[in-house]
Amino acid sequence: MWIRLGVIIIPLFLIAGGSHAIGFADAAGGLAELSFMTGCWQGSFQSRSGTGIIEEHYTTPSSNVMLGTTRYLMGERTVQFELTVIREDSSGVWLTPYPGGRRSEHDFRLTHVEDGQALFEAPEHDYPTRIWYTRDGESGLSARIDGGEGDAGRGWRLLRTDCF
Repeated sequence: MWIRLGVIIIPLFLIAGGSHAIGFADAAGGLAELSFMTGCWQGSFQSRSGTGIIEEHYTTPSSNVMLGTTRYLMGERTVQFELTVIREDSSGVWLTPYPGGRRSEHDFRLTHVEDGQALFEAPEHDYPTRIWYTRDGESGLSARIDGGEGDAGRGWRLLRTDCF
């Protein structure tokens, strides 16, 4: 919906606040800098039930969107999954998780990206408040979540695999 103020036309979502505050500086980097995440990755995770397999897949970024899927398998059974939308708009680059297919209340803002490392933060989120991705050589990708400085968090080392 658009509102016309004099000769200026402003999208209504900017007046209403949209999903992000107005006035943030440009993103720390664009989606192209997240290309190191592109591809299919696999690793292991620990749960009370034992050791399982984690699979992640990230699409090649377009000019404004990158999509991801994650699933956690115990044997042949998916026990958890998450969809991820990473998008770039005029206020920055944002990661929006959809754990179990439901949109998270908070978007994570890209605050740092360089040389195969990206940090997304949402300090207002209960947990996690930070999501890190780090390229680990040619065939590895590390993912880490934590609650901020001083929190050891949890991490996973993923290896490149054929797309599933």
